[in-house]
Amino acid sequence: MQFPQPLYTELKHHVDALALEMREWETNWSVDEDESRKIASMVRVFSHTIKLCNITIAGVDGDGDFPSVAYGDSLIYFTQSWTTCYKSVPIDGLKEVSLIYPYLMELTMLPSETSACRIAVDQAFRKLANTDISEVIERSDYRILKARVSGKANTQVSLINGLIRPHATDSGNIAVQLRATGELGIALRQLQGPIEFDYLLIDGTLSLPFVNRAQDSLFYEYLKRLCCVEARKHNVGLFALSRSHGFPSIEPIEEIVQAKLGYEEGKAAEHWYMRVPMGDIDGWELSLTRGHRIPPPGAVTYLIRFHKTMPVLRLDMDREYWIEHIYRASREETSANEQRIFEHLDYISHDPRSSGYPYPLAAAHNRASLTQKQRQFLREQIIENAVNAGLKRALFRNTTQVTG
Repeated sequence: MQFPQPLYTELKHHVDALALEMREWETNWSVDEDESRKIASMVRVFSHTIKLCNITIAGVDGDGDFPSVAYGDSLIYFTQSWTTCYKSVPIDGLKEVSLIYPYLMELTMLPSETSACRIAVDQAFRKLANTDISEVIERSDYRILKARVSGKANTQVSLINGLIRPHATDSGNIAVQLRATGELGIALRQLQGPIEFDYLLIDGTLSLPFVNRAQDSLFYEYLKRLCCVEARKHNVGLFALSRSHGFPSIEPIEEIVQAKLGYEEGKAAEHWYMRVPMGDIDGWELSLTRGHRIPPPGAVTYLIRFHKTMPVLRLDMDREYWIEHIYRASREETSANEQRIFEHLDYISHDPRSSGYPYPLAAAHNRASLTQKQRQFLREQIIENAVNAGLKRALFRNTTQVTG
């Protein structure tokens, strides 16, 4: 893109101003000596693990086409989610386990008329979760967390009414809700199914964006916490893993870890973890998380690196699971429990197909991700089948004509 000289000069002025703003922002996120010592005390290491037997780990991820096609004033969205499952065996390493329901796919038509769209969105939620909305809200512990954080308890009816249902043309928000609901929906199916897992990994975090609001909420927040409830019931470690840690800056922590573990400058430390401190447990909170709700309500957050070639990952786990299976009065016992889990995850993170990242999660991502050719094929199939069923081809339009 070419800019005329006057516009180029103005653009450069804006870029220079932005650079200064970014530098000032960066310098605001630093830690003092006292906090540095506290952070260093939280850092632990775990062993590089090359042998592991009889551990079953599943990964869940999802994708979709948001939207695929427009028909008249309606938009058609496609959601799909995949689960992969592997068991560690002595000779073969990771052996894939067959699942009864390895994936789900759903097409959702959302009319532009507001009341009809709300009904269609609710129907999509029910199908993706394979559970009625009222049942998800009733069985989830999200309403308890919401009441605690917001300071106000609500009835089930008011919570259902307070669900945010975007307009059909609000494709960005629709995409977030359908994708998340699809991923958590297939996770819930696995937790309630016949396969016994040790761990179930989901892509993302256990963050609850609207938990501080008295009534407004997102359906997938309830579903996320219902998955935590079901995982506890079956003694499954449900962990949310993300390459995006959510911190304004991770560099101060990495420098402290590097110094504590004796790594040379410029070399990334590996096989370490750090639990993000919690005020009620540790008596202090990390200044870098101020205003970011890390860890999220009802969760515990770790920073972890399995391999030097990968960035620091964020791992969220359910707080009640953590209290039952990991936390002990003795720091040594707690560390031993943490190290056991991270060594299990390390074992599945050294597959050459996804070095430094848990392979079941990487495999689920690969199967769920749609290529452009697949998206185009999907759109063509929707149109052709609809026309064969008697609908008018002329009413199908490019989605940008509806969404802008």
